[in-house]
Amino acid sequence: MRQWFLRALVGTCLVIQGCSTTAGMKRPPPDGHPAARQHWNLTPEQQVLADANCYGGLPAENFTDIGPTELVVRRGYVLEHGSADKIPLWVCEHVIADQLAGHLKRRDKFIPDPMLKGPKSFPQDYKGSGYERGHQAPAGNQTVDSVLKDETFFMSNIAPQRPTLNSGIWNMLEQKTRKWVQQYGQAYEWTGPILCNSRPATALAPKEACQRRSIGSGVTVPEYFYKIVLVSDRGAWKAIAFVMPNTDYRHPYKLEPYIQSIEWIEQHTGIMFMPNEQSPEMRKIKSITSTMWR
Repeated sequence: MRQWFLRALVGTCLVIQGCSTTAGMKRPPPDGHPAARQHWNLTPEQQVLADANCYGGLPAENFTDIGPTELVVRRGYVLEHGSADKIPLWVCEHVIADQLAGHLKRRDKFIPDPMLKGPKSFPQDYKGSGYERGHQAPAGNQTVDSVLKDETFFMSNIAPQRPTLNSGIWNMLEQKTRKWVQQYGQAYEWTGPILCNSRPATALAPKEACQRRSIGSGVTVPEYFYKIVLVSDRGAWKAIAFVMPNTDYRHPYKLEPYIQSIEWIEQHTGIMFMPNEQSPEMRKIKSITSTMWR
């Protein structure tokens, strides 16, 4: 299905530069069902890409204190960027086995996202900070199309991660997700930060132990990062999710201690994932803390 979507976009890409578009700035309104709060005026082309990457609809926030945000729609991923924090709130992508079959090398060319109209981060914000530029949609998920791989290095897709998180256990998790894509043929993935701020729902640590930090020109340092993976296993959906503190790690790395439910992540981010999927099956999948997939 994804390949059909992308083929349908071939003509469209002639009028949308690189098939990369932004839907402008908005602030989520405080009332109504989260699924109704997405006030993005998407073009038909943007909607096709959003549907292809974000299973069950664009993630929807149920809070109002994040400030203006911008939606960035690309072929390889879709994200909502927080102008106040200068990092993405979430990134969703549809990864298929075919896109992992290439041999493209990283160019490591981090650049400000030209699609963002509001405040944004720059590569120099990370210099001397003690944090690495952590991909949310991984460069390693793009091995065939050089444009898609280069687009993962836009700073809108980046958030501050401790070195042994970014290059260590988080990298291990990303490699594991690629094995699952090869095993199941495809996967939908959602990745993003959990911040330390004044909302009780996101104060995972006691308030006195949760101090908001930033680097560079005001790039917020997340307290935690989450990743959600959804696959179809012999015709039935199943999901696994991880939440990792943004701290230092030592070998040997083990993923099992960081498994959480999607419902837990929703409660601690104020974000509803797959808002258009309200079936009893999906609600159950969200509520379960999965065992580790092999």
